[in-house]
Amino acid sequence: MTSQASAEKIQEGEQSEVSLLWRFFREPLLHFLLLAAGLFVAQGMIGGDEREVIVVDAEAQRYLFSREEDLRLRSLTDDDKQSIVDAFVEEEILVREAKARGFTDSSRVRALLVQNMRFLIGSDIPEPAEDELRAHFEANLDAFTSPPSFDFNHVMFSDPDTVPDGILDALNQAEDPSALGGLDTQLGYRLRFLDQRRLVGLFGVESAKDLLAVTEVDRDWRGPYVSPAGSIHFLRVINRNRPRTPTYELAKDWISTHWLSAKSNELLDAAIDDMRQNYLVVVEPVEGGRND
Repeated sequence: MTSQASAEKIQEGEQSEVSLLWRFFREPLLHFLLLAAGLFVAQGMIGGDEREVIVVDAEAQRYLFSREEDLRLRSLTDDDKQSIVDAFVEEEILVREAKARGFTDSSRVRALLVQNMRFLIGSDIPEPAEDELRAHFEANLDAFTSPPSFDFNHVMFSDPDTVPDGILDALNQAEDPSALGGLDTQLGYRLRFLDQRRLVGLFGVESAKDLLAVTEVDRDWRGPYVSPAGSIHFLRVINRNRPRTPTYELAKDWISTHWLSAKSNELLDAAIDDMRQNYLVVVEPVEGGRND
């Protein structure tokens, strides 16, 4: 046999092997066997663990991280992200424990299930003494201090097609700007004490950034800002409110509620630590998100 014939024979053999291998990997039965093997290995890794599984998938994490970044108007740290995942897992544990205790299951009342469990766990907290409340107030002054906020003049158009040309010039020159637009029955013509989170919630991320960047000497009307509902808004900053901390006497009822919430959370944390032993928590890695 010539060397050329030998080479052709080898080539034909290789092609035949590749063809057979290709058909082999396309067999549905092989796919089933590979999947079964994978599940068998996964089961072996868990080692017969009978705990309920809570999976925090990557998509859910990206959504939660993105939503919180929008509210904070900054990137999240690793600690921020871990806190968000922990809170998600704790809520899921409370929801499942509520279902196990016979509370009605409905996606619309998920928050109510959590609230019921919180009440059930923290219902035996005694009333605080006066000195406990005062100590709690002094130790948590930041919690009782209002964030920086703004007051605005406000004009709204429910229909974008009704916004007249030159509206900003007209607003800046008008003695009664409210006559130029419609009445927002929820917000009115004057908005007070809107902080960063409320601005984001009302008008969106980019609008909030623009309003927060207004200088102290700028008294011009700004807009248009489109709300999540599609209405058009124009705003003018009329006052900046610095952070304020109330006196103990003025905030006593608030302090009592905050103290009760803190004590309830302590009991809740301890209860969740016990409940967590009944669950296997799997947190998927997050890749390719804007938080990476």
